[in-house]
Amino acid sequence: EECGDEMRAPHNESCCCGISRRPLLPLLLVTSTISGAVHMFLVELPLLQDEFDGLSRAMQCISYSFLALYMVTLLCMAYAALRQPGQLKREDQHEAYARLQQGSGSPLTEDTCQGDGASEEQQDPPLPKRCHKTWQYPLPIRRYDHYCRWLANCIGLLNHREFVVMLTGLVAIGILGSLLDVFLLIATARETDQWRTSVFLVLHLAYSLILTSLVGPIFRLHVGFISRNELANEWKRHDYYVITSRQTGKPVPVNELSDDEFNERFDAFEYDKTKNPFDSGTARNCWVFWCTPRCSQGQLGEF
Repeated sequence: EECGDEMRAPHNESCCCGISRRPLLPLLLVTSTISGAVHMFLVELPLLQDEFDGLSRAMQCISYSFLALYMVTLLCMAYAALRQPGQLKREDQHEAYARLQQGSGSPLTEDTCQGDGASEEQQDPPLPKRCHKTWQYPLPIRRYDHYCRWLANCIGLLNHREFVVMLTGLVAIGILGSLLDVFLLIATARETDQWRTSVFLVLHLAYSLILTSLVGPIFRLHVGFISRNELANEWKRHDYYVITSRQTGKPVPVNELSDDEFNERFDAFEYDKTKNPFDSGTARNCWVFWCTPRCSQGQLGEF
């Protein structure tokens, strides 16, 4: 409740020593990642260098690879947290609605007007597909995915790819860090004067395992979303999910179930590709996610 969620702002933003608690999760994420990087370059890589003293060229490649991994992860983390996620300008909203009406041959009338006497400039036409209004920004977010508490920012059209790259980097840091910790613990176990180093390795191993256990499931979810061209916001609304009806034996949308049956059969929900107009197959969906221009003029995120 102190961090907010999709539909509401934080409740009475609590303070600790006069400081808001809402930025604590982003601060924890950044400081833990930087601390892990410092530990990697000051403790683990020198130990690895000692174990493979004759492979200086290979050790340089490993060091530069870890440096690139941490730099890309931290840069994408900062970008996703600080970047405006893609607010929909009102003029773009009106232009898109005008093109939609012209394409369908319908007159430029709007059902969502504020009143019979309201002027066209005061009227709010329907939002583009996949657009969503949140509490954090004054204007709707194009291709809205979700609100991330760990970044204290919405993920939308302009920062979604960087968010996924950040997840990939964090998972790689966790997995590679765990493997390296285990190897170095085994290598230093026979040296009795390395107990202080072993303590640091155990602490870093615990951090790596916790990081992987927290970020891994989120990363897996988003890989699935990309492969289906599904947004997290649509997944949470169960827009494209069905279940076999007990009465008719035919698939029915899960949102038509009663509350009791919905909760009872939640784990049996199935994704229905035919209900997702944006799903064009895994290869095409991945291409669309990674290669569609997002900053071009007039881009509404309807892909």
